Amino acid sequence: MKICKRCILNENYPGITFNDDSICSLCISKTDFIPKGEEKLIRIFEKARKRNKKYDALVPLSGGKDSTYILHLAVNIYNLKVIAMTYDNGFMSELSLDNIKNAVDITKVDHVFYKPDQELQKKIYRIMLLKTGDICGACDIATRACILKASLEYDVPIVLYGTSPLEDNSFVPDSIEDIGRFKYVLISSGEINDKEIKDFTIYPWLNDLILSFNKLVGIYPREVRPLFYIKNPSDKEMGEIISKELKWRDDGREYSRHLDCIAEPFTNYIRNRIYGYERRICQYSNMVRNNEISRAHALELYEDDKIDQPPENYIEILNYLGLNEKDLDQILSYKPLMYEDYLSRMNRIYQWLAKFKRFLQ
Repeated sequence: MKICKRCILNENYPGITFNDDSICSLCISKTDFIPKGEEKLIRIFEKARKRNKKYDALVPLSGGKDSTYILHLAVNIYNLKVIAMTYDNGFMSELSLDNIKNAVDITKVDHVFYKPDQELQKKIYRIMLLKTGDICGACDIATRACILKASLEYDVPIVLYGTSPLEDNSFVPDSIEDIGRFKYVLISSGEINDKEIKDFTIYPWLNDLILSFNKLVGIYPREVRPLFYIKNPSDKEMGEIISKELKWRDDGREYSRHLDCIAEPFTNYIRNRIYGYERRICQYSNMVRNNEISRAHALELYEDDKIDQPPENYIEILNYLGLNEKDLDQILSYKPLMYEDYLSRMNRIYQWLAKFKRFLQ
């Protein structure tokens, strides 16, 4: 298998090419991250304050590193009036719950938990896993729906996401978050009805085009990703800051990611088996490109993750979802991109318009 000699991405990454020196196209095209500018971020915050709402912003808080850091920035650095919210995806770790409690107690922000019907949640996860080899898309759809619901219920002008530039190029090629694809897979399974889909998604009719338009005209709050506006601390520095300020703890792994979800190692294992790559290898590669770690260190970390082997808790995850090892064999036989013909038409239009806008710029 061909592997980049500068980062650690392999030939399974979609669209990747290599030059004669075995350097991948992502490394060759790498440009330094240029923040949009803190002054622009401050103007967004000032505009939110001028709305004179009870809360200036909503912070989705998972207990992981990025979202906890965003809460720290919002409250301790920019003095925003914040309400935090957490979606219980059924796989929250005890460590993440402790981190959430510490962060909320120290910052003294209001905090709400959204807990869906657990049996319905497990049923949908089970169907999506068996049919598509993925549960992260279903989780993301429900999480974003609850974030929107909370932002409307509490009348906040902006939502602050912890999305990091480090996460670029770290997702699978399937459109796992597409609402059209999601509903088609569920309905075609014959195991779920329209009411259950509505209960889970909250806004089953919502697509990217409608969402974008409603944000543009102010019906929905603006989504802001502060880490794209300012110079980011390194992954290690970020952890040190929130450990000091908010008593945040990690799981003991160097450069841990998604410690808030106990299913993350399981989903990475499945992605690795199906696609030949997964988020961890993409994240380490991005860290190498950003000069946070060396390539040798990235290879060492990736080897220690043992992503090509079932994680220790995989039986626990299967049992929780009512699945067994025979089902796992079926999951691992999934052929990527099987359902791409069933994407939301409005989402396709939105994606085309977004590409056209970037072309004009």
